[in-house]
Amino acid sequence: MKNISLIISVFLLSFFDAVGQTDSFDVFTFQAPKFFTKSALPSRVQFNLTNSDTSFCNITVYKSQVANSGGSEMTRQWNEHVVKKLTKADKKPQQVLSGKQWDGWAHTLAIGNFYQNKKKCVVMLNSFTKDKVAACVVFVMSDKSFKEPVESFSKQLHLNNNK
Repeated sequence: MKNISLIISVFLLSFFDAVGQTDSFDVFTFQAPKFFTKSALPSRVQFNLTNSDTSFCNITVYKSQVANSGGSEMTRQWNEHVVKKLTKADKKPQQVLSGKQWDGWAHTLAIGNFYQNKKKCVVMLNSFTKDKVAACVVFVMSDKSFKEPVESFSKQLHLNNNK
């Protein structure tokens, strides 16, 4: 009986330790979204969820780079990670919100659209700069049903002060 109690205790501790576990990539610390599939490359970590009705959400955390001197990092990132990768993406974001700080990094949010299977979808690029370093996270979703996992991931996203 003691062995069974011990096994159950170890299992429960392992289970609760794995749930809500913090992960890191480059300058970012985050919690992986539930039910999303993770894939990793040296240049990025991506989380993907595609439902049976083909609705989808991708969250991509890109490795930081040296910031452009004198240029807009958000514009470079938008061209590189949105315009070049998404079908019929807006050449420029429809809305840009800047002037905020996120863990001591300058933060700009760019929002626009692209098309997937003739359906209008949303893309949000979170651009971060600090001390000549630029980093970004891109959220791509087919519809508003992914608002909760995107908000949850964002709330738990942190940037390290030292690279």
